[in-house]
Amino acid sequence: SKFPEIKDLNTPKLWDTKFKASSTLDEQDEMTQDRVRTAFSYITKNSKRLLDIGAGQGFLEELVSKMLNTEMYATDFSKISIGSLKRRFKGNFKVESLYRLRYKKNFFDTICILEVLEHIPPSKIFIFLKKVNFILKQRGMLIVSVPMDENLEKMEDNPSGHVRDYTRNTIISELENSGFKVVKYKELYAFSENYILKKFIAKILKNKWKPNNIVIKAIKR
Repeated sequence: SKFPEIKDLNTPKLWDTKFKASSTLDEQDEMTQDRVRTAFSYITKNSKRLLDIGAGQGFLEELVSKMLNTEMYATDFSKISIGSLKRRFKGNFKVESLYRLRYKKNFFDTICILEVLEHIPPSKIFIFLKKVNFILKQRGMLIVSVPMDENLEKMEDNPSGHVRDYTRNTIISELENSGFKVVKYKELYAFSENYILKKFIAKILKNKWKPNNIVIKAIKR
């Protein structure tokens, strides 16, 4: 807390504005679709109770509701987000700050935190991850995604309200220092065209492009 941090612009009002126009997963760019579907593929079929923290527009819920028989929970501090989820899906959805998660110890089999950690200031990240660890079952699954190498310090503005500039080593280190073991990850690239072809090339020529996102599967130790 003694060190300077990027100004935190994230408020319910900001995200209510962003979520006013509803959207489906199929309408998103190819990297977003790849990211959400990768995260979904990491969820085990025997997961009885799942929490999505910062559910946003419900892209993950679209897949879970169609393909898994699990008790679905989701939180977001945007009333518009939660209102939309309640209209579209069956589950336990509530407006809630990620700093005030009110669930019992070892309550969830799986917790998903997609495109959220980059909105949490460094001084608060371990407090949050400790709470996540508390409500996740032993050997439970944590699925995380974050953007990488954004060079926030060089950006003139910050339209997405990011306060962290993650690298692969940073996010893995934070998770492992919070009681999780990373078992799998996938790096993604923000190609605006020829996504499938360039993704294939990136696997072969590993140094040609820098990855823009990472999806991680970890277990509670």
